[in-house]
Amino acid sequence: MTILAEILAGLGLLFVGLKLLSSHLQQATGRGVRRLLRGATRSPLTGLLSGSLAGAATQSSNAVAVICGNLVRGGVLSVRDAIPVVAGGNVGTAALVFVAAVDFRLVILYLLALVGFGIQLRLDRRPAWREWMGVGLGLALALLGLDFIKQGPRAIDPAVLASLFDGGLTPLLGFAAGLAAAALSQSSSTPTILVLALLQSAVMGLDDAFFVVLGANLGSGLATLVAAGGLKGTGRQLCYVHILVKGVGCTLVFAVWLAAGWMGADPARELAGLGGGQAALSLSLLFLALQLAGAVPVAFGRSLTEVIALRLSPPTLEDGASQPRYIHDRAVDAPATALDLSDKEIRRLVQLLPTLLPDLDVTESAGASERLALWRGAAAIARTTEGFLTELIGRAPERESLDIALEQQGWLEMICLLQDTLHDFAEVVESYDVPPQLAFNLSESLRVIVLSLADAESADDYDVIAALTADRSELLNRIRRSLVGSSIGSGEDARRLLLATSLFERAMWLIRRTAVALRPAANGDKPEDQETSVERNDVHAH
Repeated sequence: MTILAEILAGLGLLFVGLKLLSSHLQQATGRGVRRLLRGATRSPLTGLLSGSLAGAATQSSNAVAVICGNLVRGGVLSVRDAIPVVAGGNVGTAALVFVAAVDFRLVILYLLALVGFGIQLRLDRRPAWREWMGVGLGLALALLGLDFIKQGPRAIDPAVLASLFDGGLTPLLGFAAGLAAAALSQSSSTPTILVLALLQSAVMGLDDAFFVVLGANLGSGLATLVAAGGLKGTGRQLCYVHILVKGVGCTLVFAVWLAAGWMGADPARELAGLGGGQAALSLSLLFLALQLAGAVPVAFGRSLTEVIALRLSPPTLEDGASQPRYIHDRAVDAPATALDLSDKEIRRLVQLLPTLLPDLDVTESAGASERLALWRGAAAIARTTEGFLTELIGRAPERESLDIALEQQGWLEMICLLQDTLHDFAEVVESYDVPPQLAFNLSESLRVIVLSLADAESADDYDVIAALTADRSELLNRIRRSLVGSSIGSGEDARRLLLATSLFERAMWLIRRTAVALRPAANGDKPEDQETSVERNDVHAH
């Protein structure tokens, strides 16, 4: 029981350590990793190398795929550009297996000491230091977990387990065991490290270990697809790239294994020879060979890979709706141009707002699923634009450009809130089979005002919108009181109508703030002049 507890504790420490390492390293080097991947489009080789470095840094091929997916959706990379990077991410994860073959106990002790003293000295108050201390702690826990896993099997009587393996571990059973272990752990490196511990304890031979690692490699690819769940379009395409890397690697390496046997050689002995008689090094080289054998053909044959991925998972409406039209990565080098582009992108988001609401007057308007995809796409563009502005601000532009960038960030925040409010309102209205008259009137009124905001160009247009959306809280309160006192004032219908009025009121307030923010200065108006003009229109509206 102690041995089992030690192995399980080692696995737990490994999982926690890798999670901390991946999350903190992405925070500490997020921009660097993104810049690395964005510059990886020159050739399949640079993409493969960049992906390998990113995979080694994050120790997660899934993290590399997620970053690539975001860059593809943001229009920075195409699927074709991302394929070598995703393939290389698998190669980079082999670093963990090589680390597991080395004794790092002294490194673990020093790492824990450094992190502990850093926390005691309150160095974690600085954001950058805090992230790197998290990286150190994650690395120390992962290495400690690896040491527990390696030490556990050494306490077992080798003769007992060896007899079990000699009698029952066939190639098919070993392959199935590796497949299942990888599917459960969502990783090919974790089962490989367990096999490494058994090899170092002389419990398992290289011939048995080969089939377990082969199954683990393929199983991690299939597990990626299972983890993707209902993911469609671009995100699922990159999952299929994962599977192709694993499948091609397993096929080629197994073909070499069989060919060696047909030629009269002992494949296990040849593999042991590659590691200089060290079983741990031999297994690490096998794991690396599996990743390279899959990554290289997939990366250099990216045209064919793209065709296969597109056929298995065609682009969705959300993928198209997530593409920015104006901003691009290289624009941040020229702040004035970059701010013009981000301004256009923000105003385009405003023009897309009417697509988030149902048109109840038209029987064949866009369905709820289509509006959901458009909402997600618009939210993705907003996030990409926010990242674009953040990167621009991080380059310390001139004061005027900095002020404009900060102002645009404020616009984006309001627009994101308005997007979410309109989406929530649409969900409430569409929850009715036949909307009540009040819900119908609120929806159509809101849609007309949102259309007016989307079409606004001059200062007068924005002033009219600001006046139309002036405070109507007393009117809405009367509506709520009438709902409570009416026959419909109980039950689910009343609750939904009350929610619709609250969301309507919130949307009106956000539309007004957006109109005031986007209103162009007329005749040399200053910001305070704009507010005065809006207030004047409010008085006339009342």
